[in-house]
Amino acid sequence: MSSDKIPRDYADELGDCFARYASGLFGYACVLTRGDHALAEDLVQSAFTAAARQWSTVRCLHDAQRLCWLQTTVGHLAITTFRHNGAFRDCLPRLETRYRPPSPDTHAEAMSGIAVERCWRAIQALPPQQHAVAVMRWLFAMTNSEIAAQLGIAAGTVAAHLYAVRSKLKAALGPYDPFGDGEGAPS
Repeated sequence: MSSDKIPRDYADELGDCFARYASGLFGYACVLTRGDHALAEDLVQSAFTAAARQWSTVRCLHDAQRLCWLQTTVGHLAITTFRHNGAFRDCLPRLETRYRPPSPDTHAEAMSGIAVERCWRAIQALPPQQHAVAVMRWLFAMTNSEIAAQLGIAAGTVAAHLYAVRSKLKAALGPYDPFGDGEGAPS
């Protein structure tokens, strides 16, 4: 028998079974779910869907056996739902923690903004060759050897310029240096 369609005579028998037992099963499901009517309705519907899939077996049961089969199915479905909901409840705090956006840190953002502004002012004030080296390195992410080739200078000279630029940037940033040791930082 296909799970999509059941023969017409089985459908009539299943309809009679539903008419006979659905109301009582709903009450039983309400007890199991502590009055959650929506969940109780879902459990009864799922039990009758399961009965439809196995109707060739369920139809041969006596009335008391059929009712017992339906109640047992509702009970198993309720347990499965409770386990699923319990697992979700246990997992929910971890999901919320993982995907909750971080709290804004306005102080850190302000300090970072000040540091970037001071950094760019200091870079603009550099001598032309140091300015070119700094821009190629930090704006265009070029290596020392690429900068040296572009400017026609030795790679060691590029390294010396970068050292000098870093020293000037640290001096310009002062207490706003995000990579400093924290001494003298504004509170």
